Amino acid sequence: MNTIINVRSYLETPVPEQALDEVFHAFTLGPSLANTQPWELMLITKSEEREKLIAATLDPFLSPDSYGGQAWLKSAPVIVVVMLEKRRALVRLGERGEIFAIQDTFSAIQNARLSAAVHGLSTSVIREFDPQILHKNLELPWYIAPIAILTIGYSEEEKEIPPRLTVAEIFT
Repeated sequence: MNTIINVRSYLETPVPEQALDEVFHAFTLGPSLANTQPWELMLITKSEEREKLIAATLDPFLSPDSYGGQAWLKSAPVIVVVMLEKRRALVRLGERGEIFAIQDTFSAIQNARLSAAVHGLSTSVIREFDPQILHKNLELPWYIAPIAILTIGYSEEEKEIPPRLTVAEIFT
């Protein structure tokens, strides 16, 4: 199984439709408090959409005025904007529903990443963007909020796990 780390360089090899179907199915099986299933996905396929998406991204440190900071996205065979459907998030649980919805959605993203790894695919989760600009650039309705960008494809880079705390260090 592939190591699940963010990659930022992909081969041009297309991702098989069946593998994508299984990745997105795994996403839908993520936990969902009160079964709100608060997520929406937008597949970015057109060149103009990719440019609008990239224009809203920031560098990895969220530096002011670093717009366009994730230009490597052009190389990703599959780009999906992961969004929160606020009405579903709020309807059953009120304001706290949005917090749980974000947690549930990131768990669903991890499900997708695990499924992608089983298929030999690499992924990346990008949160370094200006949500207001991305919202405007993608012409989203008020009740849809972008919370992450997920890329999927075959990696051309050697994967190296960045330094991590040991298991002993995370237990108190």
